[in-house]
Amino acid sequence: MAKNRYAPKQLNELMGKWSNKMVSYTEKSQAMAQWQSCLESAVGPVLIKKCRVGNYREGTLVIEAASATLATRLNFLKMEILSQFRAAGMIECAQVKIVTNPEAQQRLTPKRDDQTRPEKQSEGRVMSAQTAQQLTEIAGNAPPSLQAKLLKLAQHAQKNKQKK
Repeated sequence: MAKNRYAPKQLNELMGKWSNKMVSYTEKSQAMAQWQSCLESAVGPVLIKKCRVGNYREGTLVIEAASATLATRLNFLKMEILSQFRAAGMIECAQVKIVTNPEAQQRLTPKRDDQTRPEKQSEGRVMSAQTAQQLTEIAGNAPPSLQAKLLKLAQHAQKNKQKK
């Protein structure tokens, strides 16, 4: 009887044909999650929202900070972070390197759904009549190109009055 080549196969059988990249990827992601929780216990719940473990290679732990200010603050905590990681079992960790990566903040913050955003975002800001009057007065002494722009901007206060 011929073997049915369309018969379902076990996942282990399929994974054996692939390289060990998938296995190493899952191990690395699990390790990163452990390192991140260890970092959280070292720096606290406030700072962990702005930084994350970037990599660990050859005894060097790389931490990505969302800003240079935060990186400076984390540099002061380097020894505490190193002690926390060593206490967690990473005795081969010899160095902590802090790098600034503004994109880290984008990865750390959860993305909001577009449907939850309000339709009109400009409703919160309304130009006052006093501001419109001041813009009109400034436009009186401005060059013609700037004068037209300032008057146009001052008209926004009148449009907001008409809407109400």
